[in-house]
Amino acid sequence: MQRTGVQAPYRINSGKRLRQYSSAAQDAALILIAAFFFYIHIRRVVGDGVYTSIPFVVEQALLVGLFLSRRRSRATSRRLIDWVAAAGSWLPFAFMPVDGVAGGLAASGTGVQMVGLCLTIFCFTALGRSFGIVAANRGLKVNGPYRIVRHPIYFAHAVTMTGFVIANLHAYNAALFAVIMVFQVCRMNAEERVLTETGDYALYARQVRWRLVPGIY
Repeated sequence: MQRTGVQAPYRINSGKRLRQYSSAAQDAALILIAAFFFYIHIRRVVGDGVYTSIPFVVEQALLVGLFLSRRRSRATSRRLIDWVAAAGSWLPFAFMPVDGVAGGLAASGTGVQMVGLCLTIFCFTALGRSFGIVAANRGLKVNGPYRIVRHPIYFAHAVTMTGFVIANLHAYNAALFAVIMVFQVCRMNAEERVLTETGDYALYARQVRWRLVPGIY
């Protein structure tokens, strides 16, 4: 019995340290990936005078900043598939800038990106520091855009990515966008499962029927 009493606090402390190290490793990896992404796009703006990616880059910077300052979760999924889906959320860093796109498409795509960026900022004001990547319970949000759909930031991000693909039209970007949306749906399913298991999400889901687009999904 005495031996067990010594081991239990050790296991708790070890688990806490492991979570801290894991979180720090995620943050460090994200900073390195984001820095390379920003460098590529900023160089394109400064060197080539191409501004069609600026709203998308600003949105990614906001996402990274909010992720790094996120509130720690009450409960986090340990399922491998949920972590794989979460990793897919950073695939937008792999989008490819494309030169030579028709002026009308470039202008339209940049405009759509601006709409998505504004929607993202609006959603962030409601979400605050509860933003995360891996499915977790950081508190239930029901105000503002969360009265309309259950995942408004996913919708806003999809709008911005759509604008980027239009302004940088290429089969690679279109295919990557489709893959990212599959990952996003997996993330939504995982988040809703964790929130239902650890909170009052089921009641909220009955009140707000649509996940992403009212009347469609």
